[in-house]
Amino acid sequence: MARTAIISDIHSNLHALSAVMEDAWAMKCTDVVCLGDIVGYNAYPRECLDYIRELNCPVVKGNHDEEVVSPSLIRMNPVARQAMDWTREQLDEDRLNWLGRLQYRRFVKPDYGMSYSIVHASLDQPKAWNYIFNDRDSSTHFKQQTTQLCFHGHSHSPRIFYHGGGFIGENTDLLSELEAEGYAEFQPHPELKYLINVGSVGQPRDADPRACYVIYDTELSLIIFKRVSYNIEEAQHAVRAAGLPDYLAERLARGC
Repeated sequence: MARTAIISDIHSNLHALSAVMEDAWAMKCTDVVCLGDIVGYNAYPRECLDYIRELNCPVVKGNHDEEVVSPSLIRMNPVARQAMDWTREQLDEDRLNWLGRLQYRRFVKPDYGMSYSIVHASLDQPKAWNYIFNDRDSSTHFKQQTTQLCFHGHSHSPRIFYHGGGFIGENTDLLSELEAEGYAEFQPHPELKYLINVGSVGQPRDADPRACYVIYDTELSLIIFKRVSYNIEEAQHAVRAAGLPDYLAERLARGC
């Protein structure tokens, strides 16, 4: 069995990351891929960053990973900015340098199956941090996608867009199943390209507070979406104990 856990948007939530990885190992995953935004918002930036580094897995840079290294004055609300300033104070030069060296997009070649693309936001403008919410948003991305599969994050909501024969669509049935069952799987059609948002580990925003990630079984060409419960109350307590805005703790329970 050749299974890879694909995770994104951890956002310093160690409780969620620990629960997801425990689930991934139980699901017989042998590899991990991280789609960025390891830090930001929550209380454990060092611990989450060190965990990912120790995995020595493929990682791409997210906008929060970039912001903590190269502060800007744009595209970040005051609450996120406050959390980012706090996060920056928690990271030493070695950790910041590691984040700074991350690439914006990569190809991953598994032991079984075809190579696939990974990016935090989109392949067409990976440094612009554009969100893909609908078919139109995904159209410029697909012009740059040369692999059948591309995995991304950024919006904190699981979604599946597909492209083929001049048509772009979205698989909403599978995500309805994920909402109802906490588990959903599908096999990509060989004649279509797919852009797969794996959801967020540390700060879901689709009204489901459970962590979300994807398992890619490269041997069976099977995509599995999973929801994982974790101790939200302890994560909230850690946010408040760190002196971070209470809103960041409160939103974890609402999944928004």
